[in-house]
Amino acid sequence: MADREVITAEDLDRMTPDQRAAAVRASIVTDWDQVPPEVRARVEATAATLARQADHRTAG
Repeated sequence: MADREVITAEDLDRMTPDQRAAAVRASIVTDWDQVPPEVRARVEATAATLARQADHRTAG
């Protein structure tokens, strides 16, 4: 995944509502393969923890 431009609050303040909406839409990642590896690892670890907790609650 290419490095993304950081948009600051100051940048957003200078944008029109349509520009802000476009910036938000452009920042959304819908392809798991485009998620940076370090973010994927955190998400996967959290999911595994939640799954273990759910299994523990329903096992008894």
